[in-house]
Amino acid sequence: MRWCVAVSAALALIAIGCSRGAGAPLTQLESVKAGALQVVLLADHESLRHGKDAFILEFRSESGALVDVGAVKASASMPMPGMPMFSTIDAQRTDVPGRYAATGEFSMAGRWRISVEWDGPAGKGSVTFSGSVT
Repeated sequence: MRWCVAVSAALALIAIGCSRGAGAPLTQLESVKAGALQVVLLADHESLRHGKDAFILEFRSESGALVDVGAVKASASMPMPGMPMFSTIDAQRTDVPGRYAATGEFSMAGRWRISVEWDGPAGKGSVTFSGSVT
């Protein structure tokens, strides 16, 4: 009986994980140009979310093709009088060159400044843009 419960729980977790997989539609939340590259913030929801959140960073050429930019670093800050808020964003390569899976922890809702840096085959660069956290 315990075995059946364990198998059922494992299958439920797999189904939940797969439902957020490649088939989940992505919404473009922000896009900013940096030289010949377009840096795009995508998520499977309408805005970044308060607390821990997962999203996608894409780097595209002028034609819209994904571009491998190598190592990516990102961070976020929320300017506030007296005590700004900070968040580290972890961006990892995916199986798709030019697409990076990112996670961040946003401690409160509001407008956050997101900074992204890269260094690799497409050169070295950086952008900063605002993202709304709800």
